[in-house]
Amino acid sequence: MVYYKLFYVCSTLQKYEQMPIQPVLSQFNPATKFLLLICLFLVFLGVASVAQVVILASYADIKSITDMAALTDYTNPNVINGMKTAQAVSAILSFIIPALLFAFISSEKKLGYLKLSIPFTLVLASAVILLVFAMMPTINLLGELNNKMSLPGFMSEIETWMKDSEDQLQKLTEAFLKMNSFGDLLINLFVIALLAAIGEELFFRGAMQNILIDWIKNKHAAIWITAVLFSAMHVQFFGFLPRMLLGLILGYLYLWSNSLWVPILFHFINNGAAVVFTYLIDKGTIAKEVETVGAGDTPFYFILISIVASAAVLYFIYKNKWKENENVQTLS
Repeated sequence: MVYYKLFYVCSTLQKYEQMPIQPVLSQFNPATKFLLLICLFLVFLGVASVAQVVILASYADIKSITDMAALTDYTNPNVINGMKTAQAVSAILSFIIPALLFAFISSEKKLGYLKLSIPFTLVLASAVILLVFAMMPTINLLGELNNKMSLPGFMSEIETWMKDSEDQLQKLTEAFLKMNSFGDLLINLFVIALLAAIGEELFFRGAMQNILIDWIKNKHAAIWITAVLFSAMHVQFFGFLPRMLLGLILGYLYLWSNSLWVPILFHFINNGAAVVFTYLIDKGTIAKEVETVGAGDTPFYFILISIVASAAVLYFIYKNKWKENENVQTLS
């Protein structure tokens, strides 16, 4: 049912793409378009920041600047609910709106520029879902190695600041993922998985990666640069490497499938799995070790199986990319 709804959405977007509206920036060079995209992001990020403050102040009942310390009270459910609402608003304002607005004013294809009007086959969707779970041990291992990295001695103060920031973020993440009901699970899936997947893929793969490909004329370089920026914008030094690897996978999935729905699906399943695992672990349904397989004392053969399985699925997607595109019928 969900798959057929996707075809309906793609059909609607194709019709929208044919509307005779001349884009303002269609004649501008890629460098100028890239600068515009960053400017749009910064402007709407500013708007999102103001909106977040208003939302958090409302939820936490903050009436003056002296009450701002209440926002660090992660035991207060009102603060956490406010942060979830603020994060949802931020995803829409910081990523979704800039990407859609950019596509509208810079390309005659409109939303088709983002490749939202192109669906994908069930075989490809199944391969993508399998890839998410095959990669988990490798991602966890890379995260553990990244966490052990240290800066040179003369940068010790910066490293301390980074670690303090990571610790604070970890506390917030744990509070976010504290789910007392099935409703909390659905809210987290919407905010952490769905909105994040749609927003970040629209912005980084749909808009940024496309611009960089047009600009530097090298698809692989564009994917790597986008992946680095994707990881850097999360401002998490000790999670930089695994997030960059995910950015690379997302970039190549977008390139090979020619559909933004494919990296959106990968991103959603990846984030959603973390949310669901946490929920099931807290309920005692599954062991805590399931979430960290690949790290700690995980046997080496688990990592080897993960790498081989991931490479096999990626190779399958790569070899079948043209077949997948040819099998998708043009929607009317």
